[in-house]
Amino acid sequence: MTTLALEAPVQAAMVTAGGGVAVALIGVLVEILRRQHKRLGEVRDHVANSHTTNLRDDVDRVLAGLNDVKTLIHGQGRDIAGLREEIRHERTERLEVERRLDQYMAR
Repeated sequence: MTTLALEAPVQAAMVTAGGGVAVALIGVLVEILRRQHKRLGEVRDHVANSHTTNLRDDVDRVLAGLNDVKTLIHGQGRDIAGLREEIRHERTERLEVERRLDQYMAR
C-alpha cells in the first residue's frame, strides 16, 4: 500500500495558499455584509418614523381618509349627473319655446 506523501515545502505552500483563499473569502463575506448593512440602514431611514406615532397607524389613517374622499367623489358624481339631467331638461324646454316662437313669428 503506497501513500502519497507530500514533501514539507509542498505542504507549507498548500497551507499558505489555503490560508490566502480563506482570508480572501472572509474579506468578500465581510464586504457583502457591510453593503447589506448599509442598505438595511437606508431602508430603515425610509420606513422608521421620526415621530411618536406608529407607521401602521399612519397608513391606516391615510387609507381611512382615502375612503372618505372616495365617498365624497361618488356623491359629487351623482350631483353632476343630476345637474346634467336638469340642463338636458332645460335645453329641451328652451328648444321647444324657440320652436313655438318660430311658428308664431312665421304666421
